[in-house]
Amino acid sequence: MNKVLLAVLAVVVSLTGCKRESKYASLRDNPVPAEIEVVSEGAGVVTNVYVGEILAKADIPLVFPLGGQLTSLQVKSGQKVREGQVIATVDNTQAKSMLESAEAMLNQAEDAWRRLKPVHENGGLSDVKWVEMETNLSKARSMVISSRKRYEDCTLRASQAGVVNLFDVEVGQHLNVGQPIGSLLDLSGKKASFTVPENEIGHLLHGDNLIVSLPALDLSFNATVDEKSLVATRLAHTYKVTVILDPKANTDILLPGMVCRIVTNSKNVEGYIISSSCVQTQQSGQSVWVVRNGRVERVPIRIGAFVENGVLVSEGLHVGDTVVSKGYQKMYKGARIQ
Repeated sequence: MNKVLLAVLAVVVSLTGCKRESKYASLRDNPVPAEIEVVSEGAGVVTNVYVGEILAKADIPLVFPLGGQLTSLQVKSGQKVREGQVIATVDNTQAKSMLESAEAMLNQAEDAWRRLKPVHENGGLSDVKWVEMETNLSKARSMVISSRKRYEDCTLRASQAGVVNLFDVEVGQHLNVGQPIGSLLDLSGKKASFTVPENEIGHLLHGDNLIVSLPALDLSFNATVDEKSLVATRLAHTYKVTVILDPKANTDILLPGMVCRIVTNSKNVEGYIISSSCVQTQQSGQSVWVVRNGRVERVPIRIGAFVENGVLVSEGLHVGDTVVSKGYQKMYKGARIQ
């Protein structure tokens, strides 16, 4: 009796599953609303746009080579300075003492050299002792030179004319070796820098003309590619490019750090152009839904460039292919479209 009940239940479950599968199959076979377009050959204008920032012509760090306690700040942030003007000082007590000691040793060595020179010339001093005397004199002179350099490094002077940009430092603060207190900006000319993906860096050459625009100021300037890095960043795999703004243009209103847009020269390209709405981006790359024999299937593509009327496809499509432009969110392999 139990075996009979189990057999009946199995038949009922099987019939229910078949009905459910039949229902889902009918739902899956319902046409999916979509818009399509036919691939054709065309032409477009390629214009690459990058985001960058304005730079000063030169940005020189203001650093005390040996650090020390900051004893004075002679200028304020934003102040113009001339070449050689004192910017700041650190405690020079130890450096001054070392210089005075080195100068005293030099005076002693020079005095001994003057006194013993006639003795050596008359044969009263051996050549070995005379060479030792000259060596001590040379060492004393070198010690004075290094001590004077150390003493002079306690005073920071402007290496050229420019504008001082001070960091958050205070008099009395101890500075580590190589710690900058600010930077000296040369605002007589302006530059701009931006990063370029590795698949586009080869299209930018030294001397190429670009347009640098600042939407916030409604200004645009001609620019020329000055240099580009040869090594990509480790994380983003992009390359840094620096351009020089037209020196004849009035760039006084521009300040370092301002955001700008860099537009490359436009060029006409030909190929298979489709709307950008057709393209889906997945982990494996870009793809589109192509209609073949009344059903859709996903086809991987390679985009050659973005153009003003869509994207230029270099691989994956052919003339006459029908692709889904809208409604791809509900698409699945083998779906019929309406």
